[in-house]
Amino acid sequence: MVNGLEVIRRAEFGTTTGHNSALDAALTAAGAVCPSIPDATADEVTAYYEQHGARLPALVFTALGAYTGLSIDQDAAQAGNLPAVHLLTP
Repeated sequence: MVNGLEVIRRAEFGTTTGHNSALDAALTAAGAVCPSIPDATADEVTAYYEQHGARLPALVFTALGAYTGLSIDQDAAQAGNLPAVHLLTP
């Protein structure tokens, strides 16, 4: 919360929110964060994504489950059979 307002943070697949939050820690621990250009060369980023990109959705779901304590059915979510989820960070 900032000045009494909820802060919304967003992360694209393969990235953190950039706010050093508990969600960022969970994403990193699950291996769901790809290296970025400032931290690696473009070739290294491309090679990492080519090697791990197919597993990225499962890694993100693992991280969100660890962060929220919820079991999230990845297949149901990808099929659009779940309501929207709003994650609040402290």
